[in-house]
Amino acid sequence: MAGKYDKSYLDHLCDYEQGWRLLFTFSVGFLGLSSLWFVSLDAGSAAYAVTILNLFGLAVLALLSGFVLSRCR
Repeated sequence: MAGKYDKSYLDHLCDYEQGWRLLFTFSVGFLGLSSLWFVSLDAGSAAYAVTILNLFGLAVLALLSGFVLSRCR
């Protein structure tokens, strides 16, 4: 039973490396697509505000999952 608890939190996160890689791939892909769409929007519109929030959220997800993946290597 001691073997279950002798891993660090990062080791437990690295057990799901494939999921983190999938999250990173989709985050970066949608971040790129949203960035392309962002330049065609009118400033001040509702779609503009939603796109800014999406860009922020996707950037945070990409940074978080990229950090976890870099620490797992």
